[in-house]
Amino acid sequence: MTSGRMVLRGHIARTGRWFLITFMVISLALPYWTIGRGPELLARAENVRPLDEEARTVRGRILDINGVELARTDAALDGYVKRVYAFPALAPVTGYWSLRYGMAGIEAARNDDLRGARGASLGEQLAAGLLHEPAIGNDVVLTIDTRIQRVADEALGQEKGAVVVLDTRSGAVLALASHPFFDPNTLDTNMQHLIADAGQPLLNRATQGLYPPGSTFKTVTLIAGLEQGVVSPSTVFTYTLHPPDGQHHGWWHVSDQNILCQNHPSNNSPFDLTGAFIWSCNVAFGDIGLAVGADAYRDYARRFGLGKPIPFDLPTMASQLNHTPDYFSGQERFYALASTAFGQGELTVTPLQMALVAAAVANDGKIPQPYLVARVQSPQGRTLEVARPRTLSTVMSSATAATVRDMMIASVAEGWARSAGIAGIEVGGKTGTAETAAQEDPHSWFIGFAPGDSPRYAIAVVMERAGFGSAQAAPAAKKVLEALLQNR
Repeated sequence: MTSGRMVLRGHIARTGRWFLITFMVISLALPYWTIGRGPELLARAENVRPLDEEARTVRGRILDINGVELARTDAALDGYVKRVYAFPALAPVTGYWSLRYGMAGIEAARNDDLRGARGASLGEQLAAGLLHEPAIGNDVVLTIDTRIQRVADEALGQEKGAVVVLDTRSGAVLALASHPFFDPNTLDTNMQHLIADAGQPLLNRATQGLYPPGSTFKTVTLIAGLEQGVVSPSTVFTYTLHPPDGQHHGWWHVSDQNILCQNHPSNNSPFDLTGAFIWSCNVAFGDIGLAVGADAYRDYARRFGLGKPIPFDLPTMASQLNHTPDYFSGQERFYALASTAFGQGELTVTPLQMALVAAAVANDGKIPQPYLVARVQSPQGRTLEVARPRTLSTVMSSATAATVRDMMIASVAEGWARSAGIAGIEVGGKTGTAETAAQEDPHSWFIGFAPGDSPRYAIAVVMERAGFGSAQAAPAAKKVLEALLQNR
């Protein structure tokens, strides 16, 4: 009996040692495979677990500033999920989520929040894991107001182009429209068609579209001229403009190139700085650009952010003063600077960039940091993040900003921007008719702010090859500004 117990104890001891050794091997191997080799294994093409997990994740909602649902996750019968977008026209903002094509827009920028990768307590994470419950993401609340967004889309209509509306004080983007757009609900079946579409519906024209700004950029030239002291509100322009072929409009010769002053009514000279601005005289602003000089002019362009992407929740393209390296130092340098000063040359800008120009004028010379995400909240309603408005840069003195505001208000009251006027409300603005390639209609532009006495909203509108800014973009901006003032 005693020997039998001893044999049994020996078996138990050996089995215990094997269990201990096996446990130690597993303990040593587990960190290696989960931490050391884990990311590599997770990324292997044949590993379908991450994809399966993603297909079951209940992504958080995307909401507008008033709680209107823009995107949500619906459950399918097979246990997987599908993303539903209530406002396809907002695809340039919300973007898309697709197991086949990935993510774009806010879906990509706030992926960690939407899939619930942050904010859940340790207890919530453990409970979800033990019960094999699908992950539930956080809600992302945008600054977009769908009431204003609808009007911006209606104002653009069938025209290609963009509208950007922002709060001049905080930088909150209230509307961001880009046409043509795509329907993210049908992305999986239409992606190849969208990629091949010559209209480029996948391009966010508001943040990535690059256009010559035309006369809207005279606002920057005006600021540079006032800040450098080369002009003042009392400056009078007296040009001897030689009428070609008996016409009223005259030519100005720079580096053997001709500049027209065809915008000024009846070519009437002399006129003051306000007259030059509200009637958008190319000759006067070419002259101001030359007086400022290439180095100082480049400095003011950089102050406004040209040359680098604007920090934003969505990808942005950098606006550019020029593309040719010696553009302002070569043989045609004087004409290059003059033409840039009235908004042509090699100058290309995004609508977001020009909305920030208008905002700086309205905001005492300060450019607000533009942003789209107002806050992030958990499924239980707990606030995880709140936007904190800040100033991106100060580009001019408050005195200069006040002077330019007055001139922009005069432009809408009695100049080419009259079609943006709203009865009983002061509106400031500047139109632009930007020349494009030969035989093509110009781009139609408007930038501005309202109300004039205490500017709260800034706007930029561009319509591709739509004609004069006063005929197309300014009336579109008026519709949006009216909606803003009625809803706020």
